[in-house]
Amino acid sequence: MIALVLAAAAALPEATPLALDVQVAPEEVTLGEHVTVRIAVDHDARDVYSLPGFDPAPLAVPQGAPPIEVHREELSGHARTTFELTLADYGTVEPRVPDLTLHVTGPDGERVVNIRGRPLKFRSLVQEEGGQPADRAHHGPKPPVPVMVRSFLWVWILVGLAALVGLLAFRKYLAKRKFLPKEQELPKVEADHLALQQLTALETDAPWKRGEGRAAIFRLSEIVRGYLGVRLEFNALDLTSEEFLEILHKRRLMGLDLAELETEVRWEDLVKFAKLEPTADECLRGIRRAESMVRHTRPMRALGPGVAA
Repeated sequence: MIALVLAAAAALPEATPLALDVQVAPEEVTLGEHVTVRIAVDHDARDVYSLPGFDPAPLAVPQGAPPIEVHREELSGHARTTFELTLADYGTVEPRVPDLTLHVTGPDGERVVNIRGRPLKFRSLVQEEGGQPADRAHHGPKPPVPVMVRSFLWVWILVGLAALVGLLAFRKYLAKRKFLPKEQELPKVEADHLALQQLTALETDAPWKRGEGRAAIFRLSEIVRGYLGVRLEFNALDLTSEEFLEILHKRRLMGLDLAELETEVRWEDLVKFAKLEPTADECLRGIRRAESMVRHTRPMRALGPGVAA
Protein backbone atom coordinates (compact mmCIF):
# COMPACT_ATOMS: atom_id res chain seq x y z
CA MET A 1 0.00 0.00 0.00
CA ILE A 2 2.84 2.39 0.90
CA ALA A 3 4.53 1.72 -2.45
CA LEU A 4 1.31 2.60 -4.28
CA VAL A 5 0.95 5.83 -2.32
CA LEU A 6 4.55 6.84 -3.09
CA ALA A 7 4.14 6.01 -6.78
CA ALA A 8 0.97 8.10 -7.01
CA ALA A 9 2.65 11.01 -5.21
CA ALA A 10 5.60 10.95 -7.63
CA ALA A 11 3.26 11.76 -10.53
CA LEU A 12 1.86 14.91 -8.88
CA PRO A 13 3.36 18.42 -9.24
CA GLU A 14 5.28 20.02 -6.39
CA ALA A 15 3.43 22.53 -4.21
CA THR A 16 5.08 25.71 -2.92
CA PRO A 17 4.11 26.43 0.70
CA LEU A 18 4.72 29.83 2.25
CA ALA A 19 7.05 28.32 4.87
CA LEU A 20 8.22 24.86 5.93
CA ASP A 21 9.86 24.01 9.26
CA VAL A 22 11.00 20.48 10.23
CA GLN A 23 12.19 19.82 13.79
CA VAL A 24 13.57 16.54 15.16
CA ALA A 25 14.13 15.77 18.84
CA PRO A 26 16.48 14.42 19.97
CA GLU A 27 19.14 14.85 17.29
CA GLU A 28 21.32 12.20 19.03
CA VAL A 29 19.67 8.84 19.77
CA THR A 30 20.45 5.45 21.30
CA LEU A 31 18.98 2.06 20.45
CA GLY A 32 15.34 1.89 21.54
CA GLU A 33 15.01 5.66 21.99
CA HIS A 34 11.95 7.46 20.57
CA VAL A 35 12.32 10.33 18.09
CA THR A 36 9.69 13.06 17.67
CA VAL A 37 9.37 14.66 14.22
CA ARG A 38 7.41 17.93 14.00
CA ILE A 39 6.54 19.48 10.62
CA ALA A 40 4.98 22.96 10.43
CA VAL A 41 3.71 24.21 7.05
CA ASP A 42 2.45 27.74 6.37
CA HIS A 43 0.23 27.71 3.26
CA ASP A 44 -2.76 29.15 1.44
CA ALA A 45 -5.85 28.81 3.66
CA ARG A 46 -7.77 27.20 0.77
CA ASP A 47 -5.39 24.23 0.63
CA VAL A 48 -5.70 21.07 2.78
CA TYR A 49 -2.48 19.27 3.77
CA SER A 50 -2.29 15.62 4.87
CA LEU A 51 0.43 13.04 5.55
CA PRO A 52 -0.35 9.67 3.86
CA GLY A 53 1.40 6.39 4.64
CA PHE A 54 5.20 6.28 4.49
CA ASP A 55 8.12 3.87 5.00
CA PRO A 56 9.87 4.75 8.31
CA ALA A 57 13.01 2.67 7.55
CA PRO A 58 15.65 2.55 8.91
CA LEU A 59 13.62 3.74 11.92
CA ALA A 60 10.34 2.13 12.99
CA VAL A 61 6.93 3.15 14.32
CA PRO A 62 6.86 2.12 18.02
CA GLN A 63 4.14 -0.33 19.04
CA GLY A 64 1.39 1.52 20.88
CA ALA A 65 2.66 4.91 19.71
CA PRO A 66 0.00 7.65 19.36
CA PRO A 67 -1.29 8.28 15.82
CA ILE A 68 0.07 11.15 13.78
CA GLU A 69 -1.19 14.37 15.35
CA VAL A 70 -2.46 16.97 12.87
CA HIS A 71 -3.31 20.51 13.95
CA ARG A 72 -4.48 23.35 11.70
CA GLU A 73 -4.72 26.98 12.76
CA GLU A 74 -5.84 30.04 10.84
CA LEU A 75 -3.35 32.92 10.79
CA SER A 76 -3.47 36.37 9.25
CA GLY A 77 -3.99 35.77 5.52
CA HIS A 78 -2.94 32.11 5.54
CA ALA A 79 -3.10 28.84 7.50
CA ARG A 80 -0.57 26.69 9.34
CA THR A 81 -0.83 22.87 9.46
CA THR A 82 1.36 21.01 11.97
CA PHE A 83 2.15 17.27 11.89
CA GLU A 84 3.78 15.44 14.82
CA LEU A 85 4.82 11.77 14.65
CA THR A 86 6.86 9.40 16.81
CA LEU A 87 9.55 7.03 15.50
CA ALA A 88 12.11 4.81 17.24
CA ASP A 89 15.56 3.33 16.58
CA TYR A 90 15.34 -0.43 17.20
CA GLY A 91 18.08 -1.90 15.05
CA THR A 92 20.40 0.51 13.24
CA VAL A 93 23.58 2.37 14.19
CA GLU A 94 22.96 4.79 11.32
CA PRO A 95 19.58 6.32 12.24
CA ARG A 96 17.98 8.60 9.71
CA VAL A 97 14.69 10.47 9.51
CA PRO A 98 12.90 9.01 6.42
CA ASP A 99 11.80 10.96 3.37
CA LEU A 100 8.23 12.22 3.82
CA THR A 101 5.65 13.42 1.31
CA LEU A 102 2.78 15.75 2.20
CA HIS A 103 -0.35 15.53 0.04
CA VAL A 104 -2.05 18.81 -0.89
CA THR A 105 -5.57 19.40 -2.21
CA GLY A 106 -7.12 22.76 -3.05
CA PRO A 107 -8.21 25.08 -5.87
CA ASP A 108 -5.01 24.32 -7.83
CA GLY A 109 -5.65 20.55 -7.75
CA GLU A 110 -3.67 17.76 -6.11
CA ARG A 111 0.02 18.44 -5.39
CA VAL A 112 2.75 17.21 -3.08
CA VAL A 113 5.48 18.63 -0.86
CA ASN A 114 8.53 16.34 -0.66
CA ILE A 115 10.56 16.55 2.55
CA ARG A 116 14.02 15.02 2.37
CA GLY A 117 15.07 12.98 5.39
CA ARG A 118 18.29 13.56 7.27
CA PRO A 119 20.74 11.46 9.29
CA LEU A 120 20.80 11.52 13.09
CA LYS A 121 23.73 11.10 15.45
CA PHE A 122 24.01 7.67 17.06
CA ARG A 123 25.11 7.35 20.67
CA SER A 124 26.58 3.99 21.70
CA LEU A 125 26.11 3.15 25.37
CA VAL A 126 28.50 0.19 24.98
CA GLN A 127 31.35 2.46 23.89
CA GLU A 128 30.59 4.91 26.69
CA GLU A 129 30.75 2.12 29.25
CA GLY A 130 34.12 1.02 27.84
CA GLY A 131 35.42 4.55 28.26
CA GLN A 132 34.53 4.80 31.96
CA PRO A 133 37.19 4.82 34.71
CA ALA A 134 38.42 1.39 35.83
CA ASP A 135 36.57 1.56 39.14
CA ARG A 136 33.21 2.03 37.28
CA ALA A 137 33.78 -0.27 34.28
CA HIS A 138 32.15 -3.66 34.00
CA HIS A 139 34.54 -6.47 35.11
CA GLY A 140 32.39 -9.53 34.45
CA PRO A 141 30.19 -11.52 36.85
CA LYS A 142 30.88 -11.34 40.56
CA PRO A 143 31.54 -14.51 42.62
CA PRO A 144 28.49 -16.15 44.22
CA VAL A 145 27.38 -14.93 47.64
CA PRO A 146 25.71 -17.29 50.11
CA VAL A 147 22.07 -16.41 50.74
CA MET A 148 19.92 -17.66 53.59
CA VAL A 149 16.52 -18.93 52.38
CA ARG A 150 13.59 -18.98 54.77
CA SER A 151 10.85 -21.58 54.66
CA PHE A 152 7.45 -20.35 53.46
CA LEU A 153 5.57 -23.55 54.37
CA TRP A 154 3.03 -21.74 56.57
CA VAL A 155 2.47 -19.12 53.90
CA TRP A 156 1.58 -21.80 51.35
CA ILE A 157 -0.74 -23.50 53.84
CA LEU A 158 -2.62 -20.23 54.41
CA VAL A 159 -2.82 -19.56 50.65
CA GLY A 160 -4.26 -23.05 50.10
CA LEU A 161 -6.91 -22.53 52.81
CA ALA A 162 -7.88 -19.16 51.32
CA ALA A 163 -8.23 -20.75 47.86
CA LEU A 164 -10.43 -23.53 49.31
CA VAL A 165 -12.71 -21.01 51.03
CA GLY A 166 -12.98 -19.01 47.82
CA LEU A 167 -13.87 -22.14 45.83
CA LEU A 168 -16.63 -23.08 48.27
CA ALA A 169 -18.05 -19.55 48.14
CA PHE A 170 -18.02 -19.59 44.33
CA ARG A 171 -19.88 -22.94 44.23
CA LYS A 172 -22.49 -21.54 46.60
CA TYR A 173 -22.90 -18.51 44.34
CA LEU A 174 -23.39 -20.73 41.27
CA ALA A 175 -25.98 -22.82 43.10
CA LYS A 176 -28.01 -19.67 43.87
CA ARG A 177 -27.86 -18.51 40.24
CA LYS A 178 -29.64 -21.68 39.10
CA PHE A 179 -32.83 -20.41 40.71
CA LEU A 180 -32.57 -16.88 39.30
CA PRO A 181 -34.18 -15.91 35.95
CA LYS A 182 -31.74 -15.40 33.12
CA GLU A 183 -30.99 -11.79 32.29
CA GLN A 184 -32.51 -10.62 29.04
CA GLU A 185 -29.91 -9.58 26.49
CA LEU A 186 -30.36 -6.23 24.79
CA PRO A 187 -31.27 -6.60 21.11
CA LYS A 188 -28.37 -5.96 18.74
CA VAL A 189 -28.76 -2.85 16.58
CA GLU A 190 -27.51 -3.49 13.05
CA ALA A 191 -25.12 -0.97 11.47
CA ASP A 192 -27.61 0.27 8.85
CA HIS A 193 -30.43 0.78 11.38
CA LEU A 194 -28.03 2.59 13.73
CA ALA A 195 -26.79 4.88 10.95
CA LEU A 196 -30.33 5.80 9.88
CA GLN A 197 -31.29 6.50 13.51
CA GLN A 198 -28.23 8.74 13.93
CA LEU A 199 -29.00 10.63 10.71
CA THR A 200 -32.60 11.20 11.83
CA ALA A 201 -31.38 12.45 15.21
CA LEU A 202 -28.93 14.83 13.49
CA GLU A 203 -31.68 16.26 11.28
CA THR A 204 -33.98 16.67 14.30
CA ASP A 205 -31.26 18.43 16.34
CA ALA A 206 -30.48 20.77 13.37
CA PRO A 207 -27.22 22.30 14.70
CA TRP A 208 -27.10 24.66 11.69
CA LYS A 209 -30.04 26.57 13.18
CA ARG A 210 -27.72 27.48 16.08
CA GLY A 211 -24.92 28.54 13.75
CA GLU A 212 -23.16 25.16 14.12
CA GLY A 213 -23.22 23.99 10.51
CA ARG A 214 -19.57 22.84 10.58
CA ALA A 215 -20.27 20.72 13.67
CA ALA A 216 -23.17 19.08 11.80
CA ILE A 217 -20.84 18.14 8.90
CA PHE A 218 -18.27 16.73 11.35
CA ARG A 219 -21.02 14.53 12.87
CA LEU A 220 -22.34 13.55 9.41
CA SER A 221 -18.84 12.43 8.36
CA GLU A 222 -18.48 10.32 11.54
CA ILE A 223 -21.85 8.58 10.92
CA VAL A 224 -20.99 7.68 7.29
CA ARG A 225 -17.46 6.54 8.14
CA GLY A 226 -18.71 4.50 11.11
CA TYR A 227 -21.32 2.74 8.97
CA LEU A 228 -18.94 1.91 6.11
CA GLY A 229 -16.24 0.83 8.58
CA VAL A 230 -18.61 -1.73 10.13
CA ARG A 231 -19.92 -2.94 6.76
CA LEU A 232 -16.42 -3.44 5.29
CA GLU A 233 -14.66 -4.29 8.58
CA PHE A 234 -11.99 -1.57 8.82
CA ASN A 235 -11.30 1.31 11.21
CA ALA A 236 -12.59 4.15 9.05
CA LEU A 237 -12.72 6.78 11.82
CA ASP A 238 -8.93 6.90 12.34
CA LEU A 239 -7.94 7.21 8.66
CA THR A 240 -7.24 10.28 6.55
CA SER A 241 -9.60 10.97 3.69
CA GLU A 242 -7.04 9.61 1.19
CA GLU A 243 -6.60 6.35 3.13
CA PHE A 244 -10.37 6.04 3.63
CA LEU A 245 -11.11 6.41 -0.10
CA GLU A 246 -8.23 4.10 -1.06
CA ILE A 247 -9.73 1.25 1.00
CA LEU A 248 -13.19 1.87 -0.51
CA HIS A 249 -11.68 1.53 -4.00
CA LYS A 250 -10.28 -1.88 -3.01
CA ARG A 251 -13.24 -3.20 -0.98
CA ARG A 252 -16.18 -2.44 -3.23
CA LEU A 253 -19.62 -2.43 -1.60
CA MET A 254 -22.69 -3.34 -3.66
CA GLY A 255 -24.85 -0.26 -4.26
CA LEU A 256 -22.18 2.29 -3.25
CA ASP A 257 -21.76 5.23 -5.66
CA LEU A 258 -18.04 5.74 -5.04
CA ALA A 259 -17.70 8.81 -7.29
CA GLU A 260 -20.52 10.62 -5.44
CA LEU A 261 -19.07 9.64 -2.06
CA GLU A 262 -15.59 10.88 -3.06
CA THR A 263 -17.04 14.26 -4.08
CA GLU A 264 -18.85 14.45 -0.74
CA VAL A 265 -15.67 13.61 1.21
CA ARG A 266 -13.68 16.34 -0.60
CA TRP A 267 -16.39 18.89 0.20
CA GLU A 268 -16.49 17.79 3.85
CA ASP A 269 -12.68 18.25 4.06
CA LEU A 270 -13.09 21.87 2.98
CA VAL A 271 -15.69 22.35 5.71
CA LYS A 272 -13.61 20.61 8.39
CA PHE A 273 -10.15 21.95 7.57
CA ALA A 274 -10.64 25.11 5.50
CA LYS A 275 -13.46 26.29 7.80
CA LEU A 276 -15.99 26.60 4.97
CA GLU A 277 -19.35 27.37 6.63
CA PRO A 278 -22.13 25.20 5.09
CA THR A 279 -25.68 26.47 4.62
CA ALA A 280 -28.75 24.78 6.08
CA ASP A 281 -29.68 23.43 2.61
CA GLU A 282 -26.18 21.96 2.17
CA CYS A 283 -26.42 20.22 5.56
CA LEU A 284 -29.82 18.77 4.71
CA ARG A 285 -28.65 17.61 1.28
CA GLY A 286 -25.67 15.90 2.92
CA ILE A 287 -27.99 14.04 5.29
CA ARG A 288 -30.27 13.00 2.38
CA ARG A 289 -27.29 11.68 0.39
CA ALA A 290 -26.07 9.73 3.42
CA GLU A 291 -29.53 8.21 3.99
CA SER A 292 -29.72 7.19 0.31
CA MET A 293 -26.24 5.64 0.50
CA VAL A 294 -27.18 3.57 3.59
CA ARG A 295 -30.46 2.36 2.05
CA HIS A 296 -28.73 1.34 -1.19
CA THR A 297 -25.90 -0.54 0.54
CA ARG A 298 -27.68 -2.16 3.49
CA PRO A 299 -27.51 -5.99 3.68
CA MET A 300 -30.25 -8.10 2.09
CA ARG A 301 -31.62 -9.22 5.44
CA ALA A 302 -32.73 -5.62 6.01
CA LEU A 303 -35.28 -6.06 3.21
CA GLY A 304 -37.04 -9.03 4.81
CA PRO A 305 -40.75 -9.15 5.75
CA GLY A 306 -41.92 -6.39 8.02
CA VAL A 307 -38.79 -4.24 7.54
CA ALA A 308 -39.10 -1.03 5.54
CA ALA A 309 -36.48 -0.32 2.89
